Amino acid sequence: MGTHRRINVASGRSLEKLAHYSRAVRVGDVVLQSGTTAIDRGGNVRGVGDVAKQVETIMTIAEWSMGKAGGKLADVVRSRVYVTDVAVAVEAARALARYFRDARPAATLVQVNGLARPEQLVEIELDAVDGAGAAARRISSGRAIEDEFAYSRAVRVGDRVFVAGSTALNARGAVEGKGDMYRQTRSIMDTIFAALAQAGATREDLVYTKTYLTDLSGAADYARAWLEALGEVRPTSTLLGIPALIHPEMMIEIEAEAIVGASGSRRDIYTQQQREKPRGYARAVQVGDWIYVSGCTSMNAAGQPQAAGDWAAQYDLSVETIRWALEQAGATLDDVVRRRVFTVDGANVNRPHGAGPAGFAESCPTSLGCRIAGLARPELLVEVEVAAVKGAHAGIEWIAPDAADALDLRPR
Repeated sequence: MGTHRRINVASGRSLEKLAHYSRAVRVGDVVLQSGTTAIDRGGNVRGVGDVAKQVETIMTIAEWSMGKAGGKLADVVRSRVYVTDVAVAVEAARALARYFRDARPAATLVQVNGLARPEQLVEIELDAVDGAGAAARRISSGRAIEDEFAYSRAVRVGDRVFVAGSTALNARGAVEGKGDMYRQTRSIMDTIFAALAQAGATREDLVYTKTYLTDLSGAADYARAWLEALGEVRPTSTLLGIPALIHPEMMIEIEAEAIVGASGSRRDIYTQQQREKPRGYARAVQVGDWIYVSGCTSMNAAGQPQAAGDWAAQYDLSVETIRWALEQAGATLDDVVRRRVFTVDGANVNRPHGAGPAGFAESCPTSLGCRIAGLARPELLVEVEVAAVKGAHAGIEWIAPDAADALDLRPR
């Protein structure tokens, strides 16, 4: 087991204590920023009705909290931007691009159904790797949109490759396979594989993916194309239904991560019936001390949803599957460094923050939560995914703001 310096940074917002998460976490040379909205320490939403001002507030918070963990915006290698209305997506992307003209991280931008409050227009999550600003290899596909919004198709740092959310948009600015989920998926997988090849990786090195579908009725066509493209490779996977992407003809967006050389050292973990394998993913993938866990739901070993209509029970069942997967890799929930919770729009969240089993109270990972259009089965209300680092629970350094530690939220 490796030694990983871990720092958990709190920003002073009350929800962090209740929901057991940190604003930023360092583990080894990686600094992760929680999904962050434009809420100040007093609980007020800054920039109501103005997505650019909300992005400025978010980035001020991110620069402060990542800095407390020893990270820099210049070293950001991935950004995820969730907007509640695709109409503000371009403005949000342009506002964020101001901060990343040099870093040019891999980027994902999608519309979700809702954030914690209706005034919140955007939530942003960031990953950084020490020294990436100077040492990263940034890969472009030649699409004009990458220059316009200051991001890369893929970023390689050391043996890690971060692939941006990829769509069927071609270099001419047109969407390949209009109205055809199968063709769009194959086009996206070709784009991802080309980026991996440019970065010196192969499809066998893929360890993590997330797929966003604007029409879940096309999931079977997506799955057919996915399986054909991947062959025997089984990364982790989370599949989410969302309302829209940045272009109305886009039906699907996929982001990915690879570790160069993982093909020879990876351990793919499956539940007892291995129902994941024919569906094209692993329950978890372990490479070294890092463990990536697919989105987990209340589905049982026979592939049947449990606890119909009960969000809290489904959440707890999801966490129990995560716990099991981590145990197979010799890790625990206390080693989790990132958690994401996706709740179906309209689901009744029937338990307040802080109630129920406190599975993450000791680890307080970074966190993201939002409302989405749907999951793989209509009975499912919530899906939870995590990343963990074996041994990361040991010797956590906790950093909290004090009275003299002012966080300036004025737009700059």
